[in-house]
Amino acid sequence: MKTAKIFTAVAFVLCFAFAVARAGTETGGKIATDQNAKETKIVRLHVTGGISPAEAVIKPGTTVVWVNDSRAQLELQFQGKQVTLACKSPVHFIVNEEGSFISDRIPEDSVASLCFVEKGEYTYVLRNVGGKSYPSPADDIKEFRGKIIVK
Repeated sequence: MKTAKIFTAVAFVLCFAFAVARAGTETGGKIATDQNAKETKIVRLHVTGGISPAEAVIKPGTTVVWVNDSRAQLELQFQGKQVTLACKSPVHFIVNEEGSFISDRIPEDSVASLCFVEKGEYTYVLRNVGGKSYPSPADDIKEFRGKIIVK
């Protein structure tokens, strides 16, 4: 059942990206069109096991889909070089006051996605921002680091 939800979410993201790309281009903003979208990379988020894969090497135009496999709401925050340019269809990402993309809360069994356009290395932190309790107090460390490398 969980796999079906993930497949449906990924299919929705890809269909939405295709529809937006066909709608035309937007000028003057920090969001590019999806006409360069090439692939999708799945990254799984586990609040007790971390990020899998922790480092993903992708091509420009690749959409990264983070799948929340945990029992908590999670948040992704980019550090260092900020993502300031993306394709038109980010899911569960917003542009903060500095002009870079940051995720809003990603509910359990949900996805967030962002299409990377600019080459570079993008380091991010995964944080637990709420949800169900954990099995033991030893599981209270809920911060993991990941990296997207766009070549």
